[in-house]
Amino acid sequence: MSYAQAFSHYTTHRIGEHTVNIAFTDRSHGNLGLHVTDRAGEPLPATQTLQNRARLQTLMGAPAFYLEQVHGTAIARAEEHAPASYSALRFDGTLAEPAQVREAAPIADASISSEGALAIMVADCIPVLFAASQRSAGGVRPLIATAHAGRRGLLDGVLQKTVRALQEAGGEEIHAWIGPSICGSCYEVPELMREESVALIPEVYSVTSQGTSGLDLPAGARALLEHADVKVHSEHNLCTLEHENLYSHRAFGAQGREPGRIAGLVWI
Repeated sequence: MSYAQAFSHYTTHRIGEHTVNIAFTDRSHGNLGLHVTDRAGEPLPATQTLQNRARLQTLMGAPAFYLEQVHGTAIARAEEHAPASYSALRFDGTLAEPAQVREAAPIADASISSEGALAIMVADCIPVLFAASQRSAGGVRPLIATAHAGRRGLLDGVLQKTVRALQEAGGEEIHAWIGPSICGSCYEVPELMREESVALIPEVYSVTSQGTSGLDLPAGARALLEHADVKVHSEHNLCTLEHENLYSHRAFGAQGREPGRIAGLVWI
């Protein structure tokens, strides 16, 4: 199966002689978050979640570097962690122990790497995938990154920190892909929360389809990234609440949609 067949939301980006793959999963790939609970607060079956990750790992040809996300701004470097610690499969091809995989995941909401594969999980927040050119004596190579931009992380600067990390690592000509997230027409918030958010990022101001106060996080993300001279791609930015083939935390709470997390994946 080709990548284009495996992912409804997939594109490539060429850097030198290398291809960077950009993909966003949907509910057909299953839940990918080991921390997700059901309506009763019970964890979803961890073995099934790891099996979902394992299928993607086999498809990509490398284990994706997942994080323990906390709506913060910390950035983890994949090269500082052994692939065996986050791989869904052991060396003999059997499934790894879910608890060990989760325990090994660094607490962070962004990641960066010059090789391998990175993952970021969401269910209404914005998954942002990055690719930059890194020049050296050996030629031009890709530098990749991910960021989890929910309201708190967006306001606290997770995207700007990720861009700076890429630049400090020698990244140039940075591109960013904004993945599926809740849109400004659906993300209703209290008026005071909108005022506080708009004071920091004016572009997030929104009025929902119901005429109530809202936030347009993708518009805010685009504005911040473009201000940092990043080329932004939004073709995969579908609304998670409006599209039933995507996981949505709000739809889980209000509409009874099944719980889960999709992932943004970037690999070389």
